[in-house]
Amino acid sequence: MSISSFLTKKFLKSLFFPAHNRGAALPQKLVKLLKNPPGYWDLPELPELGSPISQSGLIAKSQREFSERFKTKGCFFGVNGASGLIQSAVIAMANPGEILLMPRNVHVSVIKTCAMQNILPIFFDLESSSETGHYKPLTKNWLESVFKKINFNEKKIAGVILVSPSYQGYAGDLEPLINLCHQKNLPVLVDEAHGSYFLFCEKLNLPKSALLSNADLVVHSLHKSLNGLTQTAALWYKGNLVNEHNLIRSINLLQTTSPSSLLLSSCEESIKDWLNKKSFLKYQKRILEAKSIYKRLIQKNIPLIETQDPLKIVVNTSMVGIDGFTADNFFYRNGLIAELPEMMTLTFCLGFANQKDFLNLFEKLWSELLLKTKRMKSLEVLKSPFKLVQAPEIDIGVAWRSKTRKIPFSQSLNKISGDIICPYPPGVPLLVPGEKIDANRFNWIKKQSLCNKDLVNFNIRVL
Repeated sequence: MSISSFLTKKFLKSLFFPAHNRGAALPQKLVKLLKNPPGYWDLPELPELGSPISQSGLIAKSQREFSERFKTKGCFFGVNGASGLIQSAVIAMANPGEILLMPRNVHVSVIKTCAMQNILPIFFDLESSSETGHYKPLTKNWLESVFKKINFNEKKIAGVILVSPSYQGYAGDLEPLINLCHQKNLPVLVDEAHGSYFLFCEKLNLPKSALLSNADLVVHSLHKSLNGLTQTAALWYKGNLVNEHNLIRSINLLQTTSPSSLLLSSCEESIKDWLNKKSFLKYQKRILEAKSIYKRLIQKNIPLIETQDPLKIVVNTSMVGIDGFTADNFFYRNGLIAELPEMMTLTFCLGFANQKDFLNLFEKLWSELLLKTKRMKSLEVLKSPFKLVQAPEIDIGVAWRSKTRKIPFSQSLNKISGDIICPYPPGVPLLVPGEKIDANRFNWIKKQSLCNKDLVNFNIRVL
């Protein structure tokens, strides 16, 4: 089968990204555009269009209008996904050799930027659930305890990165965290890739958007949590702690010289659609339907995990003795495609299409799963091997560029990693270059491989 043939493959039910559910929730103007002759809309960077970093043209005009609407200093569209704009934001915050403070659930794109630019990360661990192993939302008290572990007189921190919401939908109150950082004159980048729609939903009892919580830089994935096409994203900035020239220069550094006009149009339309009253009412209805689906599944004794994002249905498969990877394989074979399998859970992403038929289908397949799948006596949450605050033994950039050799992971105990070990999704690294594979980390990764077949018998590059 060719790639083009697979793209037309029909699944019984698609509950994965992008959130438009294979076109069902795409903005109508974009649908109309795509009905034109194939490729008709595939234009170069004509003067009338411009680019995301142009001073004039339709793209610059659209970005300015959105920036004014949300009271920011700037808005930039991106066509390399949220990853590309996160990387641009990181480079704008820190020069080579400078330090950024970041949580352990930071996206792998940040690690790659640190390796590329020789930026030095200091990681802080997060509180995790004893039931699922998922990281809990960061609290002000937890961040204060992190700050107490850092000697700010000795270590010049260039900025702080936060992730909210997480892939599974966990989100906390960002404003106290950002205020705490600002008291130390530290700019804050928030990876809000999975929470773009929070910006439009102040009255729906959802988490407050990072942009409304005074973050300096916020990155939204427009295909994960709005209705953009894959690879579309937006970066917003405000405040005076990030130099505007540095930000534009870093975007220019990583921006393709031939951005897709279709994707740029998708950036615009996915945001405009939420500002349209009629469309917003439709999306509001979908959010309320998602909350109703959650409640009805709970009433049917389905073991769900509550998160702050109603569009994520997180099933605690471990409660019935089944790991998330086994459950995912079963559902996939039966045409119900989830987004994120993990050891203890399986996450479905409802997106913005009508999902009323999900209830009966899921209940039917869940019953079959329980009947046909061999259950494990117990599934244990793996204890985090991380210290509260920790930096790699060797700078990431140095380790990345060092001479390495490839060995089986089983032989890597006490070696220094030259690799990023990062299952995707969720794109959160288990190990980064320069970190020592001590006994705790070695056993932690080894135990995860018992369920995640992608981690079995793999090779790793070590210094």
